[in-house]
Amino acid sequence: MPGKRANGEGYVTRTKNGKWRGQLMDGYTDEGKRKIISFTADTKAELLQKIREYKEERQSVKNAPPVTFGQWADQWYADYKPQVARSTYSGYRFTLKLLKEAFGDRPIAEILPMDISAFLNLLLDEGWSQSKISKCRAMLIQIFDAAEQNQLIPRNPARSVKPFRRDWMEELAHGNKKDAFTEEEVEILFRELPDDFLGNSIRLLLVTGMRVQELLALTAKDIASDGSTIDINKAVKMVDGKPEIGPPKSRNSVRVIPVPKEYRHLAVYLREHGGRIFLWQSSKIGEPCTIEHFRNLFRSAIANLPVRKLTPHCCRHTYITMLQKRGVPMETIARLAGHSNLATTGTYLHQDLDTLARAVEKLGYTGESQ
Repeated sequence: MPGKRANGEGYVTRTKNGKWRGQLMDGYTDEGKRKIISFTADTKAELLQKIREYKEERQSVKNAPPVTFGQWADQWYADYKPQVARSTYSGYRFTLKLLKEAFGDRPIAEILPMDISAFLNLLLDEGWSQSKISKCRAMLIQIFDAAEQNQLIPRNPARSVKPFRRDWMEELAHGNKKDAFTEEEVEILFRELPDDFLGNSIRLLLVTGMRVQELLALTAKDIASDGSTIDINKAVKMVDGKPEIGPPKSRNSVRVIPVPKEYRHLAVYLREHGGRIFLWQSSKIGEPCTIEHFRNLFRSAIANLPVRKLTPHCCRHTYITMLQKRGVPMETIARLAGHSNLATTGTYLHQDLDTLARAVEKLGYTGESQ
């Protein structure tokens, strides 16, 4: 039989085995059901003490100042460190800084979906890239998920905010769209770039589809003596602003890229004219060139050429698009590019209308419709 109620909430009772059991209600669940907390103890006094301590702890939590987004984000960031690679963890800091500038001092429980939507729209208006906006949304979801799991908030407001449509974002993102150089632009780059280490590196990116991180990690022994192949087995990672050597992006990224015969002299040039440790050597002995430094050099190299001012990564888009345009099967392209799945390869294709028109002509109907 139930015994004396604990201050009007729940009850305490002695069970058949002689122990004491108590229950009290502590609010309601998200489904509107009563949230019941149970306690057990050997004596009634111990049981009542447990109930008092629980109430005091809950009251102290209620009286504590609200947890701000910035405080919780810092805690989430510290706890997240063991789960990702060092370069990824370091890169997260810049996205986190952007989020804290927007929400840092606000109580995390008071941030609404419309606040997050307004923030993402502001990033778009300010010309931030689609990639950065997507990273902000993804990080907000993770931070609020952790807050929900730790009962700081009843539900995750970021999950109610739908991502922007890819085509709409690309149209509005002020020139941040990733693209491929046209065949005419490739001809200009091959003809107009200087015959030096930078110029030949750019040419090699166009005919091998290497990631910039992979190019910067190359050593002489990674290139065959005749320039016929390039062994991709490592990549540059930026950790706290400094370049470090690590594994490539994925397991499939470890690969050997064959170099077309007419372009093997480019690979040989890099092999013979590169640094003693890394071909793209930093001014600091033993360190590779930073990704940002190469991007700046790339930007300067094409600044006065009659081509669109795309990024180094667009050389990779160009490589994949050109292979597909020449009828290379998608499975083979994915293998050459080091992609884990065909869906990723598909996002790199930039076909023009003429290419699509020629493709449908291959249907080859020769008779009248039946």
